[in-house]
Amino acid sequence: MIKEEVKIYPDTTALSEGFTAFIQKLLSVYPRINIALSGGTTPKVVFDYWAENCKDSIDWSRLFFFWGDERCVPPENVMNNYGMTKDHLFDKIPAIPQNNVYRIHGENEPEEEADWYSKILSAKLMQRLDIPSFEIVMLGVGDNGHTVSIFPNQMSLWDSKEICLLTEHPESKMKRVTISGRVVNNAQYVVILATGKNKAEMVRNIIEKREQFFDKYPAARVNPKKGYLYWFLDNEAASLL
Repeated sequence: MIKEEVKIYPDTTALSEGFTAFIQKLLSVYPRINIALSGGTTPKVVFDYWAENCKDSIDWSRLFFFWGDERCVPPENVMNNYGMTKDHLFDKIPAIPQNNVYRIHGENEPEEEADWYSKILSAKLMQRLDIPSFEIVMLGVGDNGHTVSIFPNQMSLWDSKEICLLTEHPESKMKRVTISGRVVNNAQYVVILATGKNKAEMVRNIIEKREQFFDKYPAARVNPKKGYLYWFLDNEAASLL
């Protein structure tokens, strides 16, 4: 049985406030939080909110940043998730220790990087069932139902025994390094953030018709086995619920 909670906010600012309160609550319990970040427009909004409002109110020394996936391009490329986070968050909050950031090197040879990042996660994270376990995995959900960088035409990869995989975008053919679905579902908290009317149908399909789409969309397979799933949605993304 999935342990799931849906939080709906009037706009992206309120959503960012709600997600920040969620982080702060966990920081009151955990001595450190290892968080897998995602790319996309909604995390960018959250990072901008943190940069503007949370320079001093979050104990950044206890947050350790990883990524759930990365495009195989260098950080200066606008498609790079780490580069986006650096521009919108790290460069604006000097209190974030550089040693707390463990990025996927999109500029490196992809297969070697997937293997290297698997070793980083195994070394830095708590192990549960012999799988690295994040305190928080942040996810987005694509219009096509993908999450991290596992796409609908790659459903078999979700349950891969690998920690990190090399995948390819079905249209652009851009290579990506991604954590597997088993790592996603081994987190203590998985948080899916979605905003905008264009996400409404997919959000409804996954929340209300998960079994129907289980074999069609990777995002429908998000189900933290020993943890909790939280949705942070704005009114538009939640409009069909």
